[in-house]
Amino acid sequence: MTKRENLIRAGLLLLVLGIIATLVVLDRTRGDDRPQAEPTQTASPSPTGTVVPLPTDKPGKGETDVIPTPPPGIEAIACEKLQQSVEIRVVDFNTHRSYGGIGTVAAEIKALDPDIVLLREIDRFKGGTGNIDRAAYFAEALGMNHAFGANVTAGNGEYGVAILSRFKILSSENYHLPNGPGGEQRGLLGVGVEIGGQEVRIYNTHLQNKIVGLREARARHVAGIPANEENPVILGGDMNATINTPTLGALTAQLVDAWTVGSGAEGTGPNGSRIDFLLASPTIVPQRAAVLRSSISDHARLYADFVVPASTDCPKRRR
Repeated sequence: MTKRENLIRAGLLLLVLGIIATLVVLDRTRGDDRPQAEPTQTASPSPTGTVVPLPTDKPGKGETDVIPTPPPGIEAIACEKLQQSVEIRVVDFNTHRSYGGIGTVAAEIKALDPDIVLLREIDRFKGGTGNIDRAAYFAEALGMNHAFGANVTAGNGEYGVAILSRFKILSSENYHLPNGPGGEQRGLLGVGVEIGGQEVRIYNTHLQNKIVGLREARARHVAGIPANEENPVILGGDMNATINTPTLGALTAQLVDAWTVGSGAEGTGPNGSRIDFLLASPTIVPQRAAVLRSSISDHARLYADFVVPASTDCPKRRR
């Protein structure tokens, strides 16, 4: 359970208890205004001589006041008041397999104070990069949850992409993309995280770099997966293509490029072109975006701040 969930539930509880306490006070105040029983009333004898006590309005020993029931729909009203939109920072970074130093890569990510991190060229248990589970290393270094998508396996070693999240990861799936002659197996990693009371789907991919037709086919395949989502989506990736290409056209047909609010130099790739992207559903609004060079990777770090709208998933009011 996230810290925000705990705060919302605690707020709901305090609000409901406050309303109950107010109703109790009002009920007792009304009780003080009720007419009092005549003090001259006494018990009267029955025909048999047995004294029969008169009825009284006062509670007997052991009886307590009844706590009034909160009005119908109070939980829905409280939920709507407490639900708020959430601003998050997403970092997209091709790490170049962290050849220059895994600790430096972690520090470059941490400096951006992200909520979600999309990482590519990530090794796990590969001899050439120290037999380290690098996805787990970055997650621990940043105090985040993580998911890994293995796309190439050799012995005990794996190579692929990773997603890190400050939010609880509800589910994860890795989809292998279509392949062809001369192509390296690539994939699309997706996770569900709860933000602002709703599930948001986060995707990370790394498309083919040299075979144009295969890259475009993979982009169309990637675009088809979020298209079937009912939840809002954020997609990041090294697309190995620029914005005005069929590769990106397949994706921007349904998702919004965060660089519409970008500032500064936009190049992310080794040749200075913008080939790394953050895209989102139209309901997730980008606020700012920027690119920062890396001292380790041949790709720059891209980040964007988004506003995730407040959830409308509250209890229905009774009519």
